[in-house]
Amino acid sequence: MGIFGRAPSGGGPPTSRRDRRQLGARARSKTGARRETERRAQVIVIVGFVVVAIAILGVAGFGYYQSTIRPKQQAVVKVGDRNFSMGYVEKRLRYEIRNATPGEPLLLNQDVAVVQTLNSIEAEELNRIGATQLDVSVGDGEIEAKIRLNLGLSDSADPATYADAYRTVVRDSGLSPNEYRELVGSQLLEDEIRKNLRSGIPASAEQIKLRDIRVVSQEDAQMVLDRLAAGEDFATIAAEVSYDTNTKNNGGEMGWMPRGALEPAVGDTVFALEVGQRTEPVWSSQTNTYYVYEVMEKSLSMEVTSDQRRLIEEQSYVDWQDGIAGQVQVNRYYISDMTMVTRLREVATSEGSGVQAGQ
Repeated sequence: MGIFGRAPSGGGPPTSRRDRRQLGARARSKTGARRETERRAQVIVIVGFVVVAIAILGVAGFGYYQSTIRPKQQAVVKVGDRNFSMGYVEKRLRYEIRNATPGEPLLLNQDVAVVQTLNSIEAEELNRIGATQLDVSVGDGEIEAKIRLNLGLSDSADPATYADAYRTVVRDSGLSPNEYRELVGSQLLEDEIRKNLRSGIPASAEQIKLRDIRVVSQEDAQMVLDRLAAGEDFATIAAEVSYDTNTKNNGGEMGWMPRGALEPAVGDTVFALEVGQRTEPVWSSQTNTYYVYEVMEKSLSMEVTSDQRRLIEEQSYVDWQDGIAGQVQVNRYYISDMTMVTRLREVATSEGSGVQAGQ
């Protein structure tokens, strides 16, 4: 009520408790709405920052994936159904370099280290594929025994001692525990395959005494033949042009070679010749070079020496692996992607520098 007993006719302040409550409610409603609007604006700003941050992290993460993770997942070589990734090949390359004996070629040349590692990985998988054809296998117990032998521990060694030594050797290898065990198993499997092939080497065999001149091209080989036909001395030409460091300073003489010690194409060619005859240029798939061979002597049967047995075993192993490789598909992706080779060269150079610094 007004001072004159009447309510004000204008918009003055309310005098009744009810009016004051309604006014307070409206004020609180406006304040709440303003605060809700401000809160929503803050949420929008925060969400915007989060979206931007996620976008930045996403771009950075994608770049890291593209530059670091994805290349390591790329298949470098595939043997049969199994891919070997860049990440695994890098680890194996480091392992091979760290465990090489001083003076080995792979410590002196990065390309040798890369090629040797890739060849080893391929050969190991071919062994796993082909072992069943020879009825050869390696069990977990044999792998365990080999690991203990490598660690210098007997079967009676304390389990805790073995566990500590095993963890250390796996860590130092740079491989995972499964990869390390598989590598040990691969070494044992190759030994078993070689033993199987070795058992088939005869005590005596037909043999041939040869001398050779090794050159890089068919044209060079033909030039050698032309010089020989003109009467030049074989030993003189060998000392001058041959790339066979084992024979060039010995008149090109290789000594006696039994059947099975030479790669098949070469063996078939030279054993068909008579004493004094020479081959036409012969291509060797194992050295990627050409040879001119001359037959010095022949024997229908001679005792196979221990050195010759090793030659036959090595050639038998190479021939056997070639046969397995002919049964499965082998894809060498690094041949058509030089970025892979470049990356592996960098790893070899880095690891090789570290090994040499530690020697």
